[in-house]
Amino acid sequence: MEIVDTREGFFFKLSGNKTFAVSADDATAAFCPFCYNRISFSDDRCGFCGKNIPEIIYFHGDDQTWIASGNE
Repeated sequence: MEIVDTREGFFFKLSGNKTFAVSADDATAAFCPFCYNRISFSDDRCGFCGKNIPEIIYFHGDDQTWIASGNE
C-alpha cells in the first residue's frame, strides 16, 4: 500500500484490474496515478517512474489520504 497524491483536474478510473489517473477533460487518456505522466491503459508499469499500476485506489477517511493497493 502506498499513498497517492491527487492532482486538480484528474480522477481515478478502474480499467480491467488496474486503476489509472484520467483527466477530467478527457477520460480516454491514461496517466500514471503516481507521477501523472501519460501512459497506456494496457501498461502494467509506468515507464517514467517505474511503479506498478495499482489494482485499486481508495480514499482513507481517517487521515484524508488516497491509498494505492495491489501495486507491490
